[in-house]
Amino acid sequence: MDNDEIEIYGIEASPYSVKLRAFCRYRPIKYRWISRMPQFHPQTSKLKPSIMPAIRYPDGHFETDSTPIITALDRSAPAARSVFLKTPALNFLNLLIEDFADEWLVKSIFHYRFTYADDRAFGPRWVMDDAFPDIDSAELSEKTAMFLNRQTERMPIVGCTPDNKEIIEWTYHETLNILEPFVALERFLFGSAPSLADFGLFGVLKTLATDPTPMQIMRDEAPRLDNWIRRVDDLSGVDGTLSDDLDISPTLTRLITVINETYLPYLRANAEAYAKNENTFSVTLKGHQYQQSTFKYQVKCLDALQSAFDALSTADRQIVTEQLKVNFSS
Repeated sequence: MDNDEIEIYGIEASPYSVKLRAFCRYRPIKYRWISRMPQFHPQTSKLKPSIMPAIRYPDGHFETDSTPIITALDRSAPAARSVFLKTPALNFLNLLIEDFADEWLVKSIFHYRFTYADDRAFGPRWVMDDAFPDIDSAELSEKTAMFLNRQTERMPIVGCTPDNKEIIEWTYHETLNILEPFVALERFLFGSAPSLADFGLFGVLKTLATDPTPMQIMRDEAPRLDNWIRRVDDLSGVDGTLSDDLDISPTLTRLITVINETYLPYLRANAEAYAKNENTFSVTLKGHQYQQSTFKYQVKCLDALQSAFDALSTADRQIVTEQLKVNFSS
């Protein structure tokens, strides 16, 4: 391992792992890609939380969780290719869209992968083959079956139930419909350079563009977006600038609407249930009753967004809520 090189432990089927790798290629940050699920690799098996990706820094210490990793790496590299915007109100929107992708749009992956027959046959095997590339076919089939059963049992916990199907699939279709005309004319959400939000959407959409059912939906409804995903996988040759224009595009306006209608009320309902020590919560999203188990991590997500919002000046908070129309307040 070189003195300026990090190691990334992750798999192709992990949206957060490929998000981090694409970011490193763009900045650029020297890395080694180690195709393993961290919990199944001796060096990373005891890391907490046990999530992907895990990275090892040149000094030997490890970290997990893609967003804080990217934030730290971005600060350590030259600022000319930062994925964070200098305009505070726009950067809050940048953070919000990435969080929406990581925590809400990602439910589409779980939903499609463990709901439809073709996806149940393909997705779990892909994950296990990446996690254990050295095993024979018989052992791979055994591990795939175990993984499929475990994940199927988790579906109600993460909200991927028949009752929630409509709002989860609506979110995926609506995201495609919003982004397809945009990528036909523009390069990235905030200008001619990629932002954290672009990489967040990329990570989730790359996985959805591979599993059979969402892949076919994307190729039917958003073929230009399908091509955009392949480009974003390696943006090392892109030289552009992030915009400071508060007159945002219709694409961002429509994304804000989706976030206001789904992700923010979901986060608030989860946080309220957690504060009351309730194991589950229910919230109405676009006329649909959505229910799932309460999660501490999503409370952390809301707290991080709240802290970012509270750190804005009074004028910038006003821009976020009144001009950008984000339903957020102190």
